[in-house]
Amino acid sequence: MLKTIHLQQNTLTPEIELLICCSRTYLDEKSSITIQTLLQQAQINWQYLIEIAAYHKVLSLLFINLSKIDSQSIPSNIFSSLQKYYYINTQNSLLMASKLLNILNIFAEYDIPVIPFKGPILAITAYGDISRRSFGDLDLLVHREDFIKTKQLLMDKGFEPYADSSEQEAAYLKSLNILDQEAYLRSHWELHLINRQEQVTLDVHQGVLSKKFSVPYSSEWIWEDTKLISFTGKQILSFSAENLIIILCSQGGKDCWLWLNRICDLAEVLRTYADVNWEKIWQLAIKLKMTRMLLLGLSLAHHVLDAQLPEFILQKIEGNSLVKNLTLEIIIQLTCNLPNTAPQSQLKSILFHLKLIENPWDKITYCYEQIMVPTIADKSFIRLPKALSFLYYFVRPVRMIFFNQNIK
Repeated sequence: MLKTIHLQQNTLTPEIELLICCSRTYLDEKSSITIQTLLQQAQINWQYLIEIAAYHKVLSLLFINLSKIDSQSIPSNIFSSLQKYYYINTQNSLLMASKLLNILNIFAEYDIPVIPFKGPILAITAYGDISRRSFGDLDLLVHREDFIKTKQLLMDKGFEPYADSSEQEAAYLKSLNILDQEAYLRSHWELHLINRQEQVTLDVHQGVLSKKFSVPYSSEWIWEDTKLISFTGKQILSFSAENLIIILCSQGGKDCWLWLNRICDLAEVLRTYADVNWEKIWQLAIKLKMTRMLLLGLSLAHHVLDAQLPEFILQKIEGNSLVKNLTLEIIIQLTCNLPNTAPQSQLKSILFHLKLIENPWDKITYCYEQIMVPTIADKSFIRLPKALSFLYYFVRPVRMIFFNQNIK
């Protein structure tokens, strides 16, 4: 499908084709031949290749696979730059893994169940090597009843709340009193924390998706199906392969599948866990009202990175015109000549999310939550006394209109 789309439009550049071929841990004969042919016959714009690989967060895989095939065809300065990035990324990943282990020891000391995910865990379990995947922060899932306790524990250990969108929002979060902080946490699915001394950022989750998506807000379905894995000699809780596939599809959908590395994550999990229970995955997706999210993620992994899928899943993808159209849109977006590094407009994200939400009433709920319910950004934009806090419901839509006009 990937080549068919772009051969028709004559838009698949050799740099993009080379990047996609290299964005995997296992090279089959077809991919190896394609890479060799491109290196020997195509006029590669190496600076552009590095630029799009950095944007899609797959520089490590690009370096590893180019080195395997034909390092002599790479200009020496480009090879040195890729090699330097690879070494720095590996060192950073190992450092973050050690910091994660220290954090997990804190949770064990205070007897708080926790599941680390993405970051070094996904790099080791799906990619087979911590150096193959780039990541910047650490993600943890805790029980909903432990969410506030976890926040206080980590703050006692040197962490503080932060907002990754602006210093203004971060200052607002820090200014909240204990009661307001607890009210904020009860209504949010994740909390961003930073330890500036240790130089580590942490995302603590009580669910895998915001309640705006109308999927079950409780994460108990995840806790009911966990497994133990070994991480740096320590036994830790991890998602089952079936749950991990659904979670990665939901996370990719939340971010509108803007980056190739999200598809890489899913494709590598599918390759690593080839014996998953697909009927279990499908029934769970129905229960969670996430069949569109699931099928879209699987369709992208299959069409972009050749992930193997069972016949009944392929038939469901083929029979779903919405999923097929979204797959086409995202492939064109991913493989456009110049990746759009500007922020995705909220309106565009909302329209994309609405296509993934399956129930009409859930769409209405999502629109209300997204357009009307005030956020931290709205409350930090203008500080109102409690008596006038109802005015935030007017501030929210005005800010959304202003924000979208500014980033068009």
